[in-house]
Amino acid sequence: MTDLYRGPRLMTAAIHSTTKHSFIVFLAMLISSVASAQNLDELSNLSNGEPDQTFTLAEEAFIATPLGFDKPGKPQKPPESDAASISVTIVDQETKKPIACRVNVVGADGHFYEPQDNPLFAWSRERTAINESHSPSRYWGWYFYTTGQFTVEVPAGATRIEVWKGMEYHPETITIDARANETRKATVELKHTLKIHQLNYFGGDTHIHFFRRNKEDDARALDLVSAEDIRYAFILAMNIPNAYSGIMSRQEWPQDMGFGDASVKTRGVYGIASGQEYRAGTYGHISFFMHKQLALKGLTVDPNNFPTFGMVSREVRKLGGYSFHCHGGYEREIYADYIQQATDGVELLQMAHYRGIGLTGWYHMLNMGFRFPSIGACDFPYVRALGDCRTYAYASKTPTHRSWSQAIAEGRSFITTGPMVILESNGARPGDTLELRKRNGLTIPLKIKVAAEISPIQYVQIIINGNPRTIWSATDEDTIAPGKWREIEAEVEISEPSWIAARAFSISPTGRPDGEAHTNPLWVYLNNERPFDKESRDWLLDKLDGRISALKLRKFAEQPEALRFFEQSRKLLENQR
Repeated sequence: MTDLYRGPRLMTAAIHSTTKHSFIVFLAMLISSVASAQNLDELSNLSNGEPDQTFTLAEEAFIATPLGFDKPGKPQKPPESDAASISVTIVDQETKKPIACRVNVVGADGHFYEPQDNPLFAWSRERTAINESHSPSRYWGWYFYTTGQFTVEVPAGATRIEVWKGMEYHPETITIDARANETRKATVELKHTLKIHQLNYFGGDTHIHFFRRNKEDDARALDLVSAEDIRYAFILAMNIPNAYSGIMSRQEWPQDMGFGDASVKTRGVYGIASGQEYRAGTYGHISFFMHKQLALKGLTVDPNNFPTFGMVSREVRKLGGYSFHCHGGYEREIYADYIQQATDGVELLQMAHYRGIGLTGWYHMLNMGFRFPSIGACDFPYVRALGDCRTYAYASKTPTHRSWSQAIAEGRSFITTGPMVILESNGARPGDTLELRKRNGLTIPLKIKVAAEISPIQYVQIIINGNPRTIWSATDEDTIAPGKWREIEAEVEISEPSWIAARAFSISPTGRPDGEAHTNPLWVYLNNERPFDKESRDWLLDKLDGRISALKLRKFAEQPEALRFFEQSRKLLENQR
């Protein structure tokens, strides 16, 4: 049995453990397995960009091997004879009422079973994104979603029920002695341990693909987002990348229940709203939401040619909407749009790593003093699990979908695949500006709070103008227990206009990214000057020149106008001082 196959048991130890001692043992083994091969700088940059996430049997084994078994489990049909039945109710610890969640049922044979009459059957792991390896690298198993009550048939023997709900609830596990031809009953209580809304942060996901054709579709969507504790969910239609018609019937994943504010439907603390993903092969993909109608409504265009994303995004703004480049911008038109502030930001953290422009490109953009917030989003069902990457926005009171969108457009947020990270300086937070006069000997106090319930934290960093400084790292004597906040104080010396962010992350025993969180910047202006870095400008000019060269090679009727848009961006960037 190889070390790789011991990995899943270590990872699930963090999930199933209820004691601090077990978590410390797990984390010490985890750090040892990674740090022996890579130094801290390598670990810090491992998820900067796009690490290899090619589908491999070894990685699938890691994420599908349940605790106590030495090989990956597979989804199985109910036994044909001598089956045992287990009737399960999952409740909120406080209300004692059934609660939607994500579940693995691991039979005595090490394989996975699910109820056959589950109304959320179509969204189980077996039926969505079967060949996708994209996700945080941790144990997932072969899960299904439930609204809180189900009956499942399994082989006789010790059967484990594993329950998750988003990033703020403590995962729970119980084991049932399932007996042939009998029905056993079980209740699992889930505890909401990281109530981050009490700290005025609210979680959402801006990139989900579901049908919204009728009230039944809306009910299912609300079931699913509540199962992953996504309070602000945005459900996107999308076009095929080589054609676009501003007609809903020609979209994939049609949204027939309104757009913008009219599309918001809520149930308790959970809500959904409709938007769209506008896709092209040449310019990238971009998400629009909270606009009152489809972009370019009624028009048919070739999105690979014209209009540019920046032009369409300006129309979306007039319609009351927001626009964020998807998938890290795919390193395409994003280099022209941010400099004109034509779009609102970039979907950077996805599939557990920084896509497209990566951290490097984003840091260079911030070094120009431009506010270009990042968001985290999942792209379900094209990833392993709904809501595995998301954004937490700060709001002084419970936001609406619109005010939550405004908060992320202002950068008042952090992005995460599990850890929570809060950055403050004397009451100022990400998205705020400290306007100072003194330049020499200026010291700024920082307070960083971190916590994680579903994955460990190995490193906490401060980033100043793109330069990381590790201020805490886990050891076998010092770890962050699940559900517990760790507060870290630091002081940084500032001698030039700056942006400051915080990052908390971990690397899986497979060497791929697992837990990851990154705040948007807190800005420091000195004498009314914003950050500027000549090397970043030159780096970005080189990237933009590459996009202009590619555009010049393509011939289409509107090419001169498209080129003018890109060249205007180059002129603005070149003139930055």
